[in-house]
Amino acid sequence: MTGESKNNEELHFKISDLNLGIYIPIHFFIVLTPIYPVFYLLLIYLKVFNYNLQIGLIFLPLVILGLTFLYIVLVVYLTKFILVLSHWRSKPREGENMERDFNSRLVFHYHLRGFVKKFPLWLILRSPFHFLVPWMLKTFGLYSIGKNVLIYDSWIGLEFIYLEDNTIVGIGSVLSSHLVDGMNRLTIKKIKLGKNSQLGHDVLLAPGVELGEYTIIRSRAGVPKLEKLKAATVYKSGFDNSLYKRDVKGTKILRSRLEMIRKNGISKAT
Repeated sequence: MTGESKNNEELHFKISDLNLGIYIPIHFFIVLTPIYPVFYLLLIYLKVFNYNLQIGLIFLPLVILGLTFLYIVLVVYLTKFILVLSHWRSKPREGENMERDFNSRLVFHYHLRGFVKKFPLWLILRSPFHFLVPWMLKTFGLYSIGKNVLIYDSWIGLEFIYLEDNTIVGIGSVLSSHLVDGMNRLTIKKIKLGKNSQLGHDVLLAPGVELGEYTIIRSRAGVPKLEKLKAATVYKSGFDNSLYKRDVKGTKILRSRLEMIRKNGISKAT
């Protein structure tokens, strides 16, 4: 066997697929277990109103809505239970250029936590209860969600996401606190959005990106890992092989508006 084939074999071993024998039972445990109490509550409702079908049908939509809400809550807490066990086995931590070896406890549990978080996030975003996303992230831990945070249909990283007050995450945006560097290296760093910062739609933030207060990133822009963006600055999609660049005109307008608000606030206070 040549040296090159040996290296390829070792590399394939390091990035081998996840153990489906563990992941699939956990997934079904989270998805199916809450169905039983919800189903029995529905049967009780149908039995109670069996004598008066008309009244039962009138309230049935509200009952289904309430049972859907209950199912989501149960799924979130079952996921939290799995996360607690995972944190106990391997404490999450940040790092740069770490080896992505699935045989290591750190990488295995990192992917395990990401796997179990996907279903509840998908479930909430496709339900009438979008407002539960911040609550879900707070429940999971390793997230910090401030007041009046708006998260539209987007992908929030597996962990280490910090969204301060009045931040907005646009539709289709991706906040990825992890990045696969090359074939078998991994970077896990926190992403932070300062107060009153905004992301347009389809914005991509890599690990370690931090936004200052009142920072705005327009649609379809991408920010590479470990970048620190200035406060009260507008950025837009770049060109000439750049993912993003400063929007000079937009920044000027933003700062003039903030200065006007500041002056009006001072005048009102005096």
